[in-house]
Amino acid sequence: MAGELKKDLGLIHVIMLCAGAIMGTGIFIIPGVAGGLMGPGSIILWVLIGLLTVPISLCFVELASSYNVTGGPYVYVREAMGDFWGFITGWTAWLMACIYIGTHTIAIRYYISYFYELSFVESAVLYAGVIGIITIINYAGVKQGGRMQLFLTLGTFTVLAVFIIFGLPKVDLANFDPLFPLGLSALGMTAVLIVEPFIGWETTTVIAGEVRDTKRNIPLGLVISTIMIMIFYLLTVFVTLGVMNWELLKDSVSPMADVLAFAYGSYMGAMMTGGAIIVSLACLNAWILTTARVPYAMAKDRLFLESFSKVDRRFNTPSRSLLVQAIIAFIIALTGSYEGAVLLLMANALILYALCALAVIKLKKKPVDRLIDLPVVIPGMAFVLCMILLTQIPFELLLSGLMLIACGIPIYTMIRVTYDKKFLEKFYNTFSPLYDVVSPLWYGKGRREKVIEMADVKPGDIVLDYGCATGSDVLHLAEKVGSDGKIVAIDISLKQLERSVQKVKNLPGHPNVVFVKEEKEFMPFENMTFDKIISVGVLSYQNDPTELLKEFRRVLRKGGKVSILDFGRALFVPKAKYLKSNDAIRKTFNNAGFKEINVEKASSMSADFYYITAEKK
Repeated sequence: MAGELKKDLGLIHVIMLCAGAIMGTGIFIIPGVAGGLMGPGSIILWVLIGLLTVPISLCFVELASSYNVTGGPYVYVREAMGDFWGFITGWTAWLMACIYIGTHTIAIRYYISYFYELSFVESAVLYAGVIGIITIINYAGVKQGGRMQLFLTLGTFTVLAVFIIFGLPKVDLANFDPLFPLGLSALGMTAVLIVEPFIGWETTTVIAGEVRDTKRNIPLGLVISTIMIMIFYLLTVFVTLGVMNWELLKDSVSPMADVLAFAYGSYMGAMMTGGAIIVSLACLNAWILTTARVPYAMAKDRLFLESFSKVDRRFNTPSRSLLVQAIIAFIIALTGSYEGAVLLLMANALILYALCALAVIKLKKKPVDRLIDLPVVIPGMAFVLCMILLTQIPFELLLSGLMLIACGIPIYTMIRVTYDKKFLEKFYNTFSPLYDVVSPLWYGKGRREKVIEMADVKPGDIVLDYGCATGSDVLHLAEKVGSDGKIVAIDISLKQLERSVQKVKNLPGHPNVVFVKEEKEFMPFENMTFDKIISVGVLSYQNDPTELLKEFRRVLRKGGKVSILDFGRALFVPKAKYLKSNDAIRKTFNNAGFKEINVEKASSMSADFYYITAEKK
């Protein structure tokens, strides 16, 4: 059905997607980096981290057995902890995916440098080509992406198997003595780096809405793929550290290729380099396919920009998510370094996993139809592990990760004030003290005065100021209507109204002003009550402004006029639908019954402004 995602994936797809998402370039690069930080004893840390990450993977096994809808971590945390934390989780998961895609595209360049050192321009072309081609394949449908994943993940297992089979006979146990030549001072940093090759469980849960028999296939696929990954990883690290001395590996950006080249000659190193590129492509395909579904799921629940809920009519794929994800990942690849991006990735990943572990604990108090019910100690262990590892990330990178997550809060706020009146009320109640400071920087006194002038307010008029905020327009209107007129000022925020009342009390002559707190009704007034209505920045908050405009027309007297200032693009926030063109604005007002509609647009660096007047004939 158009507008919905198709259930085209089975158990084998789940196993391959999970294994492909986790078994990325980290296993080809990080064994050398970890060996350089701690020596051959880092293999013990690989075993410990592998075992310690099992509780995290088990958290996703239980969560996947409880829900069968698209969205993964976002859905789990939203169900457990509410919309805000659900949004933060979904936003973090998507950021993490974009960083991951960018990071592993850089890793492809690292392996290509085994043959040829790319210039900046050549690197940019490589990044655009790799990300672009895989995105296009997944744009063409989840089935196409799933088929590609089967091929690429089988290639991953083959590459690692070849490395292990050829490498094991060349292992020299003398390379493991001493185990810790550099001591344990880099233990924390090494542990964080080693976690990176184990992340990715959540990617498979994201596509639950496209998997057949979801509550069976996803948990089973997670368990099978985790066991396979553990076996391959430990054998790979053992061979890497056993064939080549750790001091030779510490500066290598392609350690597995260097290991086979050291043991068998350059031709084997070249073959392993090609294999590493196949693994990288498998990993990229898995992440591009799955994580584009996170903003799609959030948008469907009105917790992300509405445009991200669109599904391509022909291919039934989340087209906007795929496109924007590709652009962000390309920018990260072009501007970042592998090591810095990995640590930034880990900051986001550990925060995400901590939230999911808490979700498992919280959801145990709810009557969820789950197939698997873990002891609470397992998600508790997962949460504690994430918190400990977060303390080992360099502070500046941890802070950068937190700041990236915080960047989503304005988006969340913008969306909630559009769809949720209670949230809008709380928002303005909270930030009311700042309103008089911020609003002049945005649209200023001159723009408000123009709205009133365009309303053609006359002495003796009865005027409605809808969305009066802190009363700046009320003061100007009071001068216009004089003692024979009347102002009715309505707002959803009690705090804003209280500030308005204080301003009016300071005016000489006690103007005839009535303040009304908006409740459930738009217009708690009789028909044909007002001569004029003014409103600033309110229509764009409405799902459908036609409903509010019809109320405006109802309470206007014949010949009455509305004068509205609304904001289109504001600080790079997309404009409301009805503002997409002057014709769209006129059509919206016509549908509400208004005539003589005039639209005037003005722009500044921060926003577009629309002055709209219309009459009731």
